[in-house]
Amino acid sequence: MANVGQQTGCSETEVWEALWGLVGERLIYLDTAGQQSSTDNWRWCLSADGRKVIKGGTWEPRDPEGYLARIRREVPDLDGLVELYLVEALQSFNGRCYLATSVMLGVAAERAFLVMAESYAASSVAGAPAIARELAKPRGNYFALWTEFRKRIEPIRQDLPNGLADALTLDAIADLIRTTRNEVGHPTGRRIDEDTARVHLTIAPVYLRKMQLLSAHFAGTPAGESA
Repeated sequence: MANVGQQTGCSETEVWEALWGLVGERLIYLDTAGQQSSTDNWRWCLSADGRKVIKGGTWEPRDPEGYLARIRREVPDLDGLVELYLVEALQSFNGRCYLATSVMLGVAAERAFLVMAESYAASSVAGAPAIARELAKPRGNYFALWTEFRKRIEPIRQDLPNGLADALTLDAIADLIRTTRNEVGHPTGRRIDEDTARVHLTIAPVYLRKMQLLSAHFAGTPAGESA
């Protein structure tokens, strides 16, 4: 271990802290099976989660830095509050707090939707005044705003580029996150397991990307221009 520390420029204590930190994140484990009792024969090995992280190519929440780096590439100019809550969701997931993961992810999704709705309301696209009125309500309700958005977006669906208003994708993802957040954000006793939280974190980038593309589209049609 001392040799490892010398090779990496870290102290032996820092190396041990890093290794046990990876154990805590379930990325590696100490393999003692099938070996002699001497600790000299024990080996550090990648766990199943660790192998997924090394393999890459997926939205892997056990690799929060890689997850965030990818989402920053695929969703450029990500809203600061969306990122804040997304970071909290990832931290909760890695702390095995899956209820908190879903709540924080739901807040991130709601914020992304509000940013898009504000862009829609400021445009000249059909239905913008109705969205603006909904946003102006003093105690606006996310579900009511989403319902108004879905109603107003339907007639102009064909005018939106690249299938941005695909009903199946928008409704399935948004409803999943909204329902889960509402149920776990109140004392209903609803539980969220690791697999469910992982699925939510895997599909969330698709939703966030669509919200950002819609925001950019509406921002390109400011009031006074034709849609």
